[in-house]
Amino acid sequence: MKLAGRVWKFPQDDINTDQIRPKMYAHLPLRDQAKHCLEMLDREFGDKVWSGDIVVAGRNFGAGSSTPAFAALIALGIAAVVAESFARVFFRGSISGGLVVIPCPGIVELVTNGDRIEVDTVANTVVAVTTGRTLACTPLPGVLREMVELGGEKAYLKARIAAASR
Repeated sequence: MKLAGRVWKFPQDDINTDQIRPKMYAHLPLRDQAKHCLEMLDREFGDKVWSGDIVVAGRNFGAGSSTPAFAALIALGIAAVVAESFARVFFRGSISGGLVVIPCPGIVELVTNGDRIEVDTVANTVVAVTTGRTLACTPLPGVLREMVELGGEKAYLKARIAAASR
């Protein structure tokens, strides 16, 4: 799968699920939760992000609780999160929910806010379109890559059941 989009860079480490989507908005419909994504780090993020944009972050993105903060990022239209590393529960929950998450050590140094990048989940690379620099990323295991490319766990299971019934 290839994705391209504008970068929203959050270089700090340990961005937790409460910073991604504050708990106080968890009762709202997803489209309303989405407006508050990452507002503790950038007050205008929810208003200025475009569908297809890509979040770039430091180490341990999604730390903290097991709340499905990834769903608000999806509702906002974020195409992918490329981070130095991810908290394990956030990483697996995101893939199950259909959000492309790519561990990519060195990504924070590769790009600046507003750059355009291309992410290739098959070649396991990120290309900074602005500079032409390429960075190799940690490959997703085949089943997880297929799952996220199909749109998440439910779509993956439906595809597997359909294939088995032929």
